Amino acid sequence: GTKLAGDTLKQYASKNDFSAAATTEKGYIAVASNKGDVRLFDRLGINAKTHIPALGDAIIGLDVSADGRYVLATCKTYLLLVDTMQTKGKNEGKLGFEKSFAKDDKPSPKRLGLTPNHVAQFQHETGVPISFTPAKFNTGKDEKETSIISATGPFIVTWNMKKVLRGTKDPYTIKRYAEEVKADNFRYGSDKNVIVALPNEVNMVAKKQFRKPTRESIMAPPATPRRSQGRIGKLRRDDIVNSPY
Repeated sequence: GTKLAGDTLKQYASKNDFSAAATTEKGYIAVASNKGDVRLFDRLGINAKTHIPALGDAIIGLDVSADGRYVLATCKTYLLLVDTMQTKGKNEGKLGFEKSFAKDDKPSPKRLGLTPNHVAQFQHETGVPISFTPAKFNTGKDEKETSIISATGPFIVTWNMKKVLRGTKDPYTIKRYAEEVKADNFRYGSDKNVIVALPNEVNMVAKKQFRKPTRESIMAPPATPRRSQGRIGKLRRDDIVNSPY
């Protein structure tokens, strides 16, 4: 009604154009905006402990690791992975949610995206630009985040966290569908299975079916062959498919 709880409300004098938010297990809060910046809070009702300035495009999705160590922001054509742990100064060992970074020690996000060569192949196959869905970490009770998932068009893309943090070249694998992927996420408690929502069905796929991006794995899956137009019962060898229907 007309009553507000003052200790859980934060009002801003300017228009920040917030676009996404996420929380940690302890209730720390990360908020992103269409301006491309991210704010980290340990609770509402106060100014942000850390403000990460805009580094590029609008942020359309946000996720946080359960312990608050990593913040994952999704832009249209790439992702940003932010390590919030402070490694020097008086707040060494503290998260950006808990204590402010020094002015000369702002975190430097890692940019996750596809190589220009793969972008060109993706766009050649689909005829549309890259447009990622909000990326997510795998999650589960007492589970450590080991993978990141997002989708663009008919492609699902997963990044390996260890490879990303090591700076390994092309730390991602893909799986292509015949239709546009509407939503995707890891099955709770594991990064071994992925739940996929397509326009007319929802299914689960094993992560081991994902492949490194190659010309073959990026190409559209072959359509089911049609029966030859000869006499009924006359099938060519190419007409026979392994199907339960």
